[in-house]
Amino acid sequence: MRIALVSDTHIPASLTRLPEELLSQIQGVDAILHAGDITSSHVLDVLAEIAPVTAVAGNMDPPELAAKLSDRKLLQMGGKTIGLKHGHQSHGIQSHYIGSSYDAPEMEVFFQLMSAQLPGADIIVFGHFHRPIARKWKDVLFINPGAVAPAHGACSFALLELGETANVRIIPLASA
Repeated sequence: MRIALVSDTHIPASLTRLPEELLSQIQGVDAILHAGDITSSHVLDVLAEIAPVTAVAGNMDPPELAAKLSDRKLLQMGGKTIGLKHGHQSHGIQSHYIGSSYDAPEMEVFFQLMSAQLPGADIIVFGHFHRPIARKWKDVLFINPGAVAPAHGACSFALLELGETANVRIIPLASA
């Protein structure tokens, strides 16, 4: 099973539309997971023309879109339990680690919180940081596909292949 992972599209604030490069590279996937900060429901319509889409609300999604989406989901896909959540937490908690590298000791709080909020997940897909990563933490594979919208000088998405094992590739987008 091939799953496209996207996050932080920020349309129309940062981009007018999804990049053609992204749309062409996700053709043929079995599913698409969007980890929030969609900001326009049109994004979900465009993605749904490619494959079934599951999305969660991010902290930048307008109230009318956020009202249609959950803030987190647990999904059974390809024999794995996948947790999907944008990744934002309360400001008081987030202030302890936001801006830190994923390897910083402060990020331990984030990984613990996300694991508690998505109990039983084998894989947790999140966004919010606009920085891609695929890393194991206490037997849970955490994946941030990065941001489709320009952020920190780079744009990316990820492809997750589920079979005997879970394989993830972070794919940079040349331009958005």
